[in-house]
Amino acid sequence: MGKRVTDYPLTISFRLTDEAWLGIQKEIAGRDLTAHEWCRKVALDRLNNDYALSKAERLLWEHFVRAQYLVTQGFQLLADDNLTGDQWKKLRAIATERAAELTDNALALRARLSHGRSK
Repeated sequence: MGKRVTDYPLTISFRLTDEAWLGIQKEIAGRDLTAHEWCRKVALDRLNNDYALSKAERLLWEHFVRAQYLVTQGFQLLADDNLTGDQWKKLRAIATERAAELTDNALALRARLSHGRSK
């Protein structure tokens, strides 16, 4: 590889477990990237696309998404005159069990919508 045209004046380094290193190796297999380039690309992508939520922000976001899910589903069941105590308990259990999945979907939707506006 030749000298890079882009100047990167700052350096970040970090340690990895063998597992994490193997995971990175699998990600870059068949690509024209080094592990260092891949890590830089992933970090900048995360930074530039507002994916980087702190643990506290993620927890708040999960609670918000879970509440939104319960409100929308609950009102739909009410509108259909199908909301019973058992239905509501099932709905709450689903929202609790799937909180991470619902949150990931909401974040992905937000990213798609924000990319659509920036074009």
